[in-house]
This record gives sequence, C-alpha cells and structure tokens, in this order.
Amino acid sequence: MKISSFLIIFLFFTVTTVYGVEILPDSYSFEQATGVGYASYADWNDDQLVDGQYGVYPWSADLGNGVAYEWVGWQSEIVNIDFDFGAPSLIDTVNIGSVQDRLTNVVLPSVNIYSSTDTLTWSFVSSLDIPISETNNNTYQTFELDGLGLSDQYMRISLLQKSSWTWTFVDEIDFYRYDQFKLDSFGVRTAVPEPGTIFLLGVGLAGMAGFVGIRKRKK
Repeated sequence: MKISSFLIIFLFFTVTTVYGVEILPDSYSFEQATGVGYASYADWNDDQLVDGQYGVYPWSADLGNGVAYEWVGWQSEIVNIDFDFGAPSLIDTVNIGSVQDRLTNVVLPSVNIYSSTDTLTWSFVSSLDIPISETNNNTYQTFELDGLGLSDQYMRISLLQKSSWTWTFVDEIDFYRYDQFKLDSFGVRTAVPEPGTIFLLGVGLAGMAGFVGIRKRKK
C-alpha cells in the first residue's frame, strides 16, 4: 500500500509538469484607461497582467497589497491589450483570469484574440463567447484558449463587455507553448511530455522497480 501510494503521488507530480513552457512578453499596452470605483484598478507596476499575482472571489479581498490590488479593471465595452514578445514567439495557449459578482457591476467578458507581425495589420485567431448569465455570479474563472499555434511577435487580447456600464476585471494573462505536440485523429493538438519530464518519469519508475526488488530479496 505504501509503495502504491508513493508511486501514484510521484507520477502525479511528474506528469502534471507537462503543461508547457510559459512565455513572458517584453511589454504590453492598452488603449483604454483603467477605472476607479470602490478601489483603484490601475496597473500599478505596468506588469500586473503578467506578474503571477492572482485574484480571488470576492474581487474586493485584500490579499496583502490592498483592496482589489491584483485586479486591473475597465468600465468599457471593448478593451484591447497588445502584447509584444520582442521577437516571433510560438504561443499555443492563453489563460485569462477574470471574475463576476453580479450583472450590474463586475461581469465576465468575452474574448477575441488577434496576432500581428507589425501592429499595423491584425489577423483574427480565436474567440471565446461568454453569455451574460447570472449563473456566473460570485465566481472566479480562468478562460483557456488553446491550440492557437501562433508564431508572431504581437498578440492582441480584446475583452468584450456586453453589459452597459459594467466592469471588466483581469488579474493575469498567461501565455504557454508546447515544445512538442502531436495531432490526434481529429486534428487536435495535444501536449507531448518534454524530454526532461520523460527522463524523470523513467528514473522514478526504475527507482521504484529497484526498491521493490530489494524488498523481495530481503523477504
């Protein structure tokens, strides 16, 4: 029982490292000014969308830096956030953290993604439609848009708010690539363990096999 439990735990922590490699942009900008309401939802250090500090529900919580510090917020129907990666970069997945409390205040946005080589012409890549619904009330959600296969220098995240005079809050936008991938029978990209992960898994299995062999010899 102890061996089985240890093996399961080891495999869990090893296999779950195969999410991908996070890609940090050099910079980003947005054309809509952030808002001030119950608190200031400014981008305090010009890097809050990529600093690894995540919010929670309720969004007004003080997690140690002040009320709603983790959130960047706008009271606008459309907010375009343009990310510059410094050079053409492979991006497979985008994760966007947002929150909703009620339909008359802070509401989850829909998302459009575009890419560009020069910021003059933008090509549509993907979208995620979030219907206006009370079922989203009192929730923190992370939107994942994957299978993007982008290789441009610039990416635009457009946040679309369907409710008038409501807020859009975002705490973090994370970008990932898979060093290796395969296509299944439906043409869907799926991650393949990186060589380092495969090596660790092999070492772990070999070690467990040796451990079991030693125990059997002792008996």
